[in-house]
Amino acid sequence: MTDLQTGKQTGKRTAPRDVRRKQLIMAAIDSISKLGFSGTTLKHVTEKANLSHGVVNYHFDSKEALYDATLGFIAKEHYEMWMGFMQKAGPEPAEKLRAVIEADFDKKICAPKKMAVWFAFWGQAKYRPNYLKIHARYDEERFTEIGRLCSEIIREGNYSHLDPNRTARTIEALIDGLWLTMMLYPSDAKRLQCRDDCFGTIALLFPDHVKDFAPSHPVTCKKS
Repeated sequence: MTDLQTGKQTGKRTAPRDVRRKQLIMAAIDSISKLGFSGTTLKHVTEKANLSHGVVNYHFDSKEALYDATLGFIAKEHYEMWMGFMQKAGPEPAEKLRAVIEADFDKKICAPKKMAVWFAFWGQAKYRPNYLKIHARYDEERFTEIGRLCSEIIREGNYSHLDPNRTARTIEALIDGLWLTMMLYPSDAKRLQCRDDCFGTIALLFPDHVKDFAPSHPVTCKKS
């Protein structure tokens, strides 16, 4: 079994500890997504996890330590998802960029609870610098990778008017904006539609690679 914090393999004797930690983290995700930081208490978390208060104290020194572990968990999960998708994609940079975006809109990552938790942490990052450090640990590599892929596509397609870093920031902002739209308007903004909106916008940046970003789920407008 893999330790959620270190990623190292552990023996069977530590399995219950790993299970308990994950129970508490998943309970924290549930509570933060519903109540936010201000409304979440250790009592809410332990009740959701069906564990005693003493178990929390055994695994985490404080509520802040639990929050750090929770952010680390979802950040690492996201990192492993997009990295895995990219590694399995075809050799062309456009194929790999598409795979990274597919991962962002995968139902495991792009889930209402987890999106709510992401935004909750982002909202607190100004006051909790440690959250920025945890997020940056994974996010900086992702931005570098997207920038590298954009650079290769720009060179390949002779898109000399585009700057790789600015294009990468645009793509990141587009994805974040679509996540926020899904949170604010869940009945109208559907996951696959937002993913295809993202593909459609990137196709405008890289028109010669439109075949690699063509929406696979055509969007149909609702009748008024």
